[in-house]
Amino acid sequence: MDDVLEYCKSLGIILSDEGAKKLEVYANRLLEWNKIHNLSGASTLDSIKENIIDSLYPLRFVDSFVSCLDIGSGGGFPAIVLSIALPQVRFILTEPRVKRFAFLQHMIAQLELGNTRVLPTRIQEIPITEVNNIDLITSRAVMSVEEIMHYGRKFLSHNGHYLLFKGSRFKKEMPSMSIEECFSRNDRIYFYKKG
Repeated sequence: MDDVLEYCKSLGIILSDEGAKKLEVYANRLLEWNKIHNLSGASTLDSIKENIIDSLYPLRFVDSFVSCLDIGSGGGFPAIVLSIALPQVRFILTEPRVKRFAFLQHMIAQLELGNTRVLPTRIQEIPITEVNNIDLITSRAVMSVEEIMHYGRKFLSHNGHYLLFKGSRFKKEMPSMSIEECFSRNDRIYFYKKG
């Protein structure tokens, strides 16, 4: 995990020693669970490390935030990684698939992520009374940008933002996007837009 920490440091992202240890535990547990349950496409330690970097990279450009709602949390990218890196931020994860929900619950307990909870539901089913005034909504390859923005809008705070992890087809999905709202690294496009 030292190579991940060095890369992050080169970007100006510094993790605590405790955070670094938790990332290592998370990477190893995900690798173990993936062999049985296929929680994420990251099936080697190197691919998990790349996904950790992918999750942390936006910390270079996002405004500070105190709460985050992650839609379709899957195996924990980016939300578990971000919750480890930012223990002062409150994270709410949503994951309706039972095995992935169980894994996320397990990781939150094992890593003692007191700032994080996971709901076993889809965003369409979350009551506004339970989740509201969120600063940042994140999502990675779950649904279209339009759908995420439609369903997420009611949860956002007045100055809230979306941070969506998209691939190369994103330009076709959002031809009218503003270049100021897009950041890229390798084949990843990070769409960061005020709600």
